[in-house]
Amino acid sequence: MLHERLTLAGPAGFIEAELTGPEAGPVAVLCHPHPLYGGSMHDAVLETVAGVLAERGIAALRFNFRGVGGSEGSHDGGRGEVEDLRAVLTWLEESHPERPRLLGGYSFGAGVVCRLLSLPETSGIERVLLIAPPVGRLPVTEPDGRFEVDVIAGDADDFVDAEVLSGWTHARIHLIRGADHFFSGAWSDLEAELRAALETG
Repeated sequence: MLHERLTLAGPAGFIEAELTGPEAGPVAVLCHPHPLYGGSMHDAVLETVAGVLAERGIAALRFNFRGVGGSEGSHDGGRGEVEDLRAVLTWLEESHPERPRLLGGYSFGAGVVCRLLSLPETSGIERVLLIAPPVGRLPVTEPDGRFEVDVIAGDADDFVDAEVLSGWTHARIHLIRGADHFFSGAWSDLEAELRAALETG
């Protein structure tokens, strides 16, 4: 099993990253929650996602957005963070061209993923996992039909507008009953929904 600490070139300076999991097979790039509220690549929800991915033979490439941990630069409200994500995906494509690429994000990170997927030049992503995308709170646009998308959220999440989310037509929506934005007391449910999402499609 891999556990590599990486320093990648990014648009605002070096990007701190870690690649963990199986040495072959797909790799999922995972984006962390809001940097201004303590979000980092070591977030507990992303740890849970990475664990379930590893069970399915998928490695996780986590990284810190600009200004977080060892990543250089400063927070840019989601705009520059899209460029950070693009740089990480470019590194993965160039360093491991044989490995299929997945894309995932939690909260703010899910919003950054959606911004990137809205760009017409974005391609080569096998599937997308969005955890509690803050629709209704941040400018989050539903990915179009080019991508296979699963969304997991709690129905008691104050940061996700369930009515807006229910209108998404190009994604499979998995709602966890009673779960809040942080999945407090609902870790096993989150794991179960992640496993179910990965088994579909």
